[in-house]
Amino acid sequence: MNKTVIGDNRVFVLFIILLILGVSLVWMFFSPTQYAPTSANEIQLHDREGIYYVNNQMDVLADGDDQWTLADVQSPPAAGQFQPASGKSAFGLTAGTYWIRTTVRNQSSLEQWVIRLNNSVIEKFDMYLINEKSMGTEQSSIIEKADEHFSSYYIHLPAENLVTIYIRTVLNGSMIIPIELMDNQTFLGKLKSEYIFFGIYYGFVLLMAAYMLSMYMFNRVTAYLYYSLYIVCFSISQMVWNGLLQELLGADSRLLVFLLNCFGNYEGIDYFFFISCLWFGLLFLSKILQLEIYAPRMLIIYRILNIMSPLVLIASLFHFPGYAILAILYESMFAILLIVSTYWSVYRGSLVARYVVLATIPFLGLATPTILNTYSLMQESFLTHYGFQLGSIAEYIMFSIALSYQLGQSRTDKENALQQIIINQNIQQTRNELLQNISHDIRSPLTIVQGGIRAMMLGIEIEPGQKDKFLNTIYDRILYINTFIDDLFELSHLEQSRENAALETIHFADWIKHEFDSFASTIQLAGLQYESSISVDPQAVITINPHEIRRVLSNLVHNACKFSSIGGTVHLHASSSNGEVVVYIEDRGVGIASEHLPSIFNRAYKVDQTTSSNGSGLGLAIAKEIIERHNGLIWVESEPGKGSRFYFKLSEKYK
Repeated sequence: MNKTVIGDNRVFVLFIILLILGVSLVWMFFSPTQYAPTSANEIQLHDREGIYYVNNQMDVLADGDDQWTLADVQSPPAAGQFQPASGKSAFGLTAGTYWIRTTVRNQSSLEQWVIRLNNSVIEKFDMYLINEKSMGTEQSSIIEKADEHFSSYYIHLPAENLVTIYIRTVLNGSMIIPIELMDNQTFLGKLKSEYIFFGIYYGFVLLMAAYMLSMYMFNRVTAYLYYSLYIVCFSISQMVWNGLLQELLGADSRLLVFLLNCFGNYEGIDYFFFISCLWFGLLFLSKILQLEIYAPRMLIIYRILNIMSPLVLIASLFHFPGYAILAILYESMFAILLIVSTYWSVYRGSLVARYVVLATIPFLGLATPTILNTYSLMQESFLTHYGFQLGSIAEYIMFSIALSYQLGQSRTDKENALQQIIINQNIQQTRNELLQNISHDIRSPLTIVQGGIRAMMLGIEIEPGQKDKFLNTIYDRILYINTFIDDLFELSHLEQSRENAALETIHFADWIKHEFDSFASTIQLAGLQYESSISVDPQAVITINPHEIRRVLSNLVHNACKFSSIGGTVHLHASSSNGEVVVYIEDRGVGIASEHLPSIFNRAYKVDQTTSSNGSGLGLAIAKEIIERHNGLIWVESEPGKGSRFYFKLSEKYK
């Protein structure tokens, strides 16, 4: 995988630290502190005091057999069994029926109040008011379900009266009973703040789900589909938990009635969609973490959980006994597997797993209070009630980045694979052309040699004075073949050997002057004029393989001599500037047509393919390979009839 910002270990650790600090700050501001025990034996209501937390002054009685009536719990034997809640709102995994008793004295000018249960998945919530003055039970006439909130009720509390409130709650899962009492104005203000939060949150969730679904439709990557379904199921479960689904559909909604018939109660609906979201999350993680590469042993556990997932869903659908506990155990196994497999993939070098780690830190960090609240290890607060939603925002952002990274990586891999196919095709085409050229360049001189030897074997008479010429021709052809094979061998050796064992650091000005001077006689023996110019900084120091760069100069000078007319001029030039040295060899010969310029550095490519007299065509390919081994550049400028100028450029360094 390509290196990204998150691939830097220091940046990754910094992000982890920042996320942990952020989670710690959220815990600090929203940790449960409001349910502190109190010694008061009644709730005293006053004007403009906001919210009263009933759990501070309520007593609790477990009705294990679900048989007691209001009269039963008012009787002395049962009344003496009530235990103070002492601020607690969570009572562990003790599904069943609980009776709650609290006493309220209204010392305010208001008589209409709102009692609210912050748990919308409670199966039954029956409330009875006992006015101590009349000693009578007042129920439906003064208890009215609030339209604004699913689990809130309007109650009438006469001024200066002492009223005892009895509440009967029935739950099938964890017993969580946070209760608030407030005046109508405070109630509406709180609802307004909550709905603003829900509007922002679910708007963001809707956008994320639509984005992931569109990514799946355009790219057909199943990880996007799984994550989109994960978001949808998680959001529905949270809507049930917060009572929004019930409020949006209405108590008489056919869809809601159908769901209740299927799952028995609201908690069953909540568990079904929450387990569904974990199942899709499991499928999603198994895709993006690439466990078959980074954690193959973990795949077995993932498959086991994948088999368990539909079984847990069936258990919730058919109301199997203890399915709520089974669901909670499944959630715990999922969390453990997520942590272990993700961190193991990070250890094995997965960059996608790093994004998953960054997503799980805020999600698990903020969801942990809710989980602890489920086990009665942390009491009710804003954090325990909305922890999953707060954590999911950071999770969605991080996972969307992870998916974008994976998609980008997938596209890069496809592009690289396509590019490699094109390169392989070009290599095959070049190899075929090279073999054809080699066959042509060797066959022609071999034919001459074969013919000459055959003529001598047959004793064919050769004209006087032509014998030496005939033998020289054969010798030249054999020499050409040997030179061609030597060039092929050197080119192959250059391509296979990538070690710069023979590198030397030299003063380039002195070295190039010596090399230019050594070619003067070669140029002059070819019947040409020699010129040179050097404008290299005397302090320029360059690290090269002198033998290989000398070979480049020799090949370029040989080319210039070969294609220059007798009496022409070959000019050698070297200069330095901006940390680079540039050398060019210029001739004023026949030049090269523009259509040939892109190919002249290819192996065995010759401008005139009809003859082998102009050489093997490998000299420029060898020069190009050497210069590229030195991380330099080589190129040509030419115009037919005016000559050619071959350049190469190398980087220098100064003492």
